[in-house]
Amino acid sequence: MFIDSYQKALACLEEEKIINLTSKLISIPSYHGLEVPEKEISAYFYQYLVGEGFETELIPVAGERKNVISWHGPASNNEKTLMLEGHMDTVDVKNMAVDPFSGKVVNGNIYGRGAVDMKGALAAMAGALSAVKKSGIPLDGRVYLAGVIDEERNYRGADYIAKNGPITRYAIVGEPTELEIHNGHRGLIWIEVKVKGKYAHGGTPEKGINAIEKISAIIEEISTKLKPQIMKKNHPITGPSNLNLGFIKGGTQPSTVAGECVLQMDRRWLPDESQEEAVREIEAIITNLKEKDPELDAEVTVMDDNMGIQFPPLVCEESSPLVNILKEASDEVINRHKTSYFPAWTDGSILSRDGGIETVVLGPGHLSSAHSEEEYCPVEEIINACKIYIYSIIKICGKD
Repeated sequence: MFIDSYQKALACLEEEKIINLTSKLISIPSYHGLEVPEKEISAYFYQYLVGEGFETELIPVAGERKNVISWHGPASNNEKTLMLEGHMDTVDVKNMAVDPFSGKVVNGNIYGRGAVDMKGALAAMAGALSAVKKSGIPLDGRVYLAGVIDEERNYRGADYIAKNGPITRYAIVGEPTELEIHNGHRGLIWIEVKVKGKYAHGGTPEKGINAIEKISAIIEEISTKLKPQIMKKNHPITGPSNLNLGFIKGGTQPSTVAGECVLQMDRRWLPDESQEEAVREIEAIITNLKEKDPELDAEVTVMDDNMGIQFPPLVCEESSPLVNILKEASDEVINRHKTSYFPAWTDGSILSRDGGIETVVLGPGHLSSAHSEEEYCPVEEIINACKIYIYSIIKICGKD
């Protein structure tokens, strides 16, 4: 019976080993700013999984930046395959109020950069595979663990999997959801507006064109007219659309008329919208303003950081077998379940859109702790995530 297999696997779960692995992964710097962010951590994670007895590959994706792919079970039945996916890279460690590489446990929480985003989930996934393997439970399908590169920038690790495999029936991305089942999220685009003015001395401003004043009119239109319209849009799986004005820079000094000003914004878009539509909304505002102000010289672009790549939404219907299995697993492990949407963007949308993999986001910790000065993840949630992953592996990949 299924529950007997599940209990047999739980008996092989090594909680201390999972937390020690989390601490070790945190202690290895893998932040953007390093020449090769994932070089050391991918090598360590590969050796760890090999040491656990798994067939494992270290796959070059971008120069020395390599995905780690490990697996267990036969590849004979693709309908019974599952991927547990997590990224090994982190954001920068500047201005952290705790040692970013300590991995210390204090009052039930483990601290350091990547604790919640998402090295705790990677350790939980490794622990789940080990428990299932050591229990000797026979599988009909294969479970993969994918530690990928570059999620914090341009998702090249997930993109490689979507194009080159392994392609599974289902995938769970371990981003922090407090163990809620997040079966969708919005798409993402960063848009830049650059306004060109004319530099002049501050004592004779009439000789110049002030780019800061010009861009102020654009901000006013976005804030009072466009943004309220955007925030009225909603989707039952991904939640509401949104727009955030995140960065502005203009001028050179107080006594010089600003000859240039740049505005950058974050737009979260829905499955019934598009990246192109999000750009056109801003362009339409500028076109209307130019009719009233011929001196307005403004250009709209998708920011270079996006490398021209679309960051699409993720949608997994609540009727999906994977969602229902995760509901069962959550009820079994934490006596509750909740479905919602993930507020940020994840690799899951690439696995889903480009790989055709039915994907859900579920992992330990709270998103608000990610990228923060005191990043941490509750130890109990890491262990409970491991149990939920174990349940899902056996339910999806196990013998009927």
